[in-house]
Amino acid sequence: SVNLPDDVVENIFSFLPIKQAIQMGVTSKRLKKSWVLSRNLYFDREFARVLGRPDFIKIINRVFALHEGPKVDVFRLCFGPAQGDECLVNSWINKCVKKNVEELDFDFCEARKPFNISSDLLDAESIRVLKFSYCNLQLAPKLNGLRLLNTLVLRRANITISTIDSLLNNCLFLENLDIALSYISHLKIHAQNLRNFKVLKIGECQDLIRIDIDAPTLRSFLYSGKLCFFKIGYISQLNNVMVNFSPSKILSLQHFNVGKLMSDFSHVEVLTVTSTFIEALCSRIMDSHLTKLRFCLMNLKEFQLFMKGARYCNLYDIASFLKNCYCIERVFIDLTNFSFECGRYCEMHQQQLIEQFPLLFSHLKFITIKGFKFHKHELEMVKFFLQKAIHLENLALVAPKYNRSKMSPQDLLIFEKIFRYWRASPRADIVTYEHFNDRSPFNPMHSKSWH
Repeated sequence: SVNLPDDVVENIFSFLPIKQAIQMGVTSKRLKKSWVLSRNLYFDREFARVLGRPDFIKIINRVFALHEGPKVDVFRLCFGPAQGDECLVNSWINKCVKKNVEELDFDFCEARKPFNISSDLLDAESIRVLKFSYCNLQLAPKLNGLRLLNTLVLRRANITISTIDSLLNNCLFLENLDIALSYISHLKIHAQNLRNFKVLKIGECQDLIRIDIDAPTLRSFLYSGKLCFFKIGYISQLNNVMVNFSPSKILSLQHFNVGKLMSDFSHVEVLTVTSTFIEALCSRIMDSHLTKLRFCLMNLKEFQLFMKGARYCNLYDIASFLKNCYCIERVFIDLTNFSFECGRYCEMHQQQLIEQFPLLFSHLKFITIKGFKFHKHELEMVKFFLQKAIHLENLALVAPKYNRSKMSPQDLLIFEKIFRYWRASPRADIVTYEHFNDRSPFNPMHSKSWH
């Protein structure tokens, strides 16, 4: 065995989160004081789970009073400040800034009103990551620090447009921006001067009407919320996109917005959308004319579809979308809490079009359908993909967590035989999973929600 010097051991254990460092000190006399050097001060929900408010504050004050380490990497705080706590929290921030803290993560969602963050304390060179939930933040147009800020997360935060502009103009090394804001109707992301800006996430900004994006280096764009106007500059490096539109009843507005987005997203390799997005691309009678949007996603390899709030999106609409994705390899369809309701037009007209569908998906290898209940239109979807994906390797059918169809083992065996009969690829492996035992060979890049 190797007997390391005490200073080396203490340095190693200084990288443990404060809770684990304290626990190690209790079990080992040699490590009894190692927690005072802890670099990662995590006072999050897990830490505060069994503590009352007075004890929680007392422990944090004691940690800062006895902390001897020269460096704090992360200060994470989940706290519901009461009236008069502003000076207390600011003192904690100030102590971390003096020790060159790199990440500040504050969750004030348990407070009665948004917490006011002192912007002067945050204007520090050492900070690389800022994460705020339920706070008020206002920054000066000119920042002396924060020039090396890499990641900014703002959730339920009240900030002004000028503060966003200040961040984009001063934080020249910003790579990741994740925002869920209130009281902003027109969001402008002008990042043409940021050479490393790669990820933009916009989630549930209830008052948004329009979004302007000018970010030439952007590679990943995720949006979740209601349909709004998008103005996107040319982004040649954009690689993966998620557009989680809430259901909308304004068809003409849908058609205009989504059609423009298809042009903006023409180079992406990974795309996640909802059925609202697909419905907006469908051929529809508008102003007495049958209109059809033309688009092509030549580079798309992974497509994920969440079916929610759809009024008429059906298998033919999904197939019509995928026929414009010539290199598609992986398809994920989530039918959780959804059932197809195909109308008379679908039954009489589109059903025939599906049967006569001319295209084969020669690159499609992996398909996962979640929330699969063995309903009629779901089985038609399985049949379509098995017949058209001529080089398919795996089809995974995952049962829903709730509202499951009761299938006997004998019925499952019959369906397995039917599925094998339908498949055009003799090597296609068709597997059904329970929700709690999902072992699908691939997972999509995007989760349903990130905020």
